[in-house]
Amino acid sequence: MNFDKKLAVTFTGTICFLTAMMPPVSAAMFNFYYSGTSVLNPNDNVIASGTLTTSPYHSATNSYEIIDITGTRNSDPIESLLPPGSFLDNDNLLLVDSPALSEFGFAFTAGKVSYNVFNTYDYLEVGYQGSYTGYPLSSFSITPIPESSLILGILSVTVLVAINKINGRLVLKKLNHSNGDIAN
Repeated sequence: MNFDKKLAVTFTGTICFLTAMMPPVSAAMFNFYYSGTSVLNPNDNVIASGTLTTSPYHSATNSYEIIDITGTRNSDPIESLLPPGSFLDNDNLLLVDSPALSEFGFAFTAGKVSYNVFNTYDYLEVGYQGSYTGYPLSSFSITPIPESSLILGILSVTVLVAINKINGRLVLKKLNHSNGDIAN
């Protein structure tokens, strides 16, 4: 085994060992995005996006509990996640199966107004600022953010493959040169 292959194997082994020794992920993260139009005013639109941080997966409920939120709603920064049960019985659960939210959803504040995003046959957002507002959501997505150990694993395999390809070309070039063939 030549030096480059030994280096690649050592590097890959070290990354895999360090990844295995990492403590379990204490939280998962998900990007979210949604948009919709008010039921009362067709010129009133909502667009919200950001990141949900959750507790570890809970197998008994097949869900994650949302414990933090960042992002914006119609350009207003999202200020805070509301605790479960504090606005329209929100449970702050992110379900593994579709739909991603229960009929109680998650609640947050933005622009000093409380909002609840939930699913009752369709995704909806309800807000309250003296009176209730409602937005059926025409677009809704939640996407997991890969954890760093997965990215390190993919990077190490990519480095190993690249080094093997480079070594393969060098060996082929040496063989061609030793046979009197000058072509690259």
